[in-house]
Amino acid sequence: MTLNQNKSDLKGYIFDIQGQSIHDGPGCRTLIFLKGCSLNCFWCSNPEGIGCKPSLMYAPSKCIVCGSCIRNCSHDAIRIENEKLIISRHLCSVCDKQICIDECYTGALRLGGYEISVSKLYEIIRRDRQYWGSNGGITLTGGEPLLQIDFTKEILAKCYDAYIHTAIETCGYVPWENFQKVISYIDWIFFDLKHLDGEEHKKATNADNALILENARLLSKEFTGRLVFRFPLIPGFNDSVKNIDAVISFIKGAGRNEINILPLHHLGREKYQLLNKEYIGGNLPVPTNEKLRKVQNTFKASGIDCYVGSETPF
Repeated sequence: MTLNQNKSDLKGYIFDIQGQSIHDGPGCRTLIFLKGCSLNCFWCSNPEGIGCKPSLMYAPSKCIVCGSCIRNCSHDAIRIENEKLIISRHLCSVCDKQICIDECYTGALRLGGYEISVSKLYEIIRRDRQYWGSNGGITLTGGEPLLQIDFTKEILAKCYDAYIHTAIETCGYVPWENFQKVISYIDWIFFDLKHLDGEEHKKATNADNALILENARLLSKEFTGRLVFRFPLIPGFNDSVKNIDAVISFIKGAGRNEINILPLHHLGREKYQLLNKEYIGGNLPVPTNEKLRKVQNTFKASGIDCYVGSETPF
C-alpha cells in the first residue's frame, strides 16, 4: 500500500468488484473484494484473495506454449515441462512488472488482483450508486478487508460521509485496533465464527481462534450497528452437535442473537487450478437441505435468529 499526503491518492489492492449484488447487505449493492487474508481456510472460494499482492493465474487450456512469456520474464520464474508452463511462485511473487501477461497472446496468463486508489474506487462507487435504490450501499469483503486498514478506513469514511450504507465481511483475525479505526463508519458487520475449539480452528485455517473470539466479544459490546455472525457449515469439520452448541453459547453470551449459515460449495475449485494450488476441500460433500434445516432449527430452538444462505432478512 502506498501512503501519500492526499488520502484520495492512498492505494490498496483489490481483486474484484461486483455491482448490482443483492447479497451481503440490504438493497442492491456494490461488493468490493480486497486482497490479503490473515487466515488460510481449506474451503476458501476466493483463493486469489489470500495473498496480499496480485497473483499470476494460468489457464493451460488457453496456452499455445509459444514461449513469449518465458522470453519476457526477468526473474526466470517460468519454464516449459511436458507442453505446459511451470511457474515458480516464489520467484514470480517478487515481480512488479508482469510483462509476461502483456506478451501473452492468448490470455492464458492474467493477474488476480490490481492496485487502485481511494479516489478511483470512490468514482466507481458513485457511478454504481444511481442503480442501488434507496436501501443499497457497499460491502467490503475479500480476503480480509481489515488487513489493508488505512485504505479500508478512507473508503468507509468517504462513503459514510456521503450517506452511503457501509458493510464489511470479516474473519475477525486482525488486531482490535483495526476495528476501532473503522467501526464508527460501518453500519453492518458480517463476522465469521468457523469453529469454537482453538486447535480445530487452527488445523483448518492456520490460526487459532482466541483473537477472533475476543474481537467478537468486544464488537458485541461496542458496535452499535447490525452485527450478524456467519457460520460456514463444513461437513466433518464444524457441523458436530458439540460445536454447534458451543457456537450457540458463545453468541448468547455475547448478547447477540443473529447467525447466517453459509453452506460449503465448490464454486471456487477452478481458481485453485489457475493458481497451481491443491483444493483439499474438494472431496467434502455439500450439505443437504435437510442438514441445513436441522442446524437452523437447532439455533432457532435456542432463541437465535438463524438464516440459511442468502435468506438473511435485510
